[in-house]
Amino acid sequence: MKSFGELEKEQTQRESSFLSQLMGETTMEGLVQTEADLTEQRNQALFRIAAEIEDTEDALNQAEQLVQRLREHLEQLKGLQRVLSKQERGKR
Repeated sequence: MKSFGELEKEQTQRESSFLSQLMGETTMEGLVQTEADLTEQRNQALFRIAAEIEDTEDALNQAEQLVQRLREHLEQLKGLQRVLSKQERGKR
């Protein structure tokens, strides 16, 4: 996953490239193609963001399930410890 700084740098480079390209293009077809390219780039970015959100939510859910299982296991261990401690005291 890229850092915010890296993403910001890439965005700045894309904008600079776009402006340079736009300044050089004077035909309507060129402007239409540039708009189509920008739309495609935006759609790709939105798709990557949506996929990353989904992956992050899945990972978070898995982590929460693991925490719950660990808590249950910890309670079982504490219960066993109490039972065995009582048995040991009872033998003395």
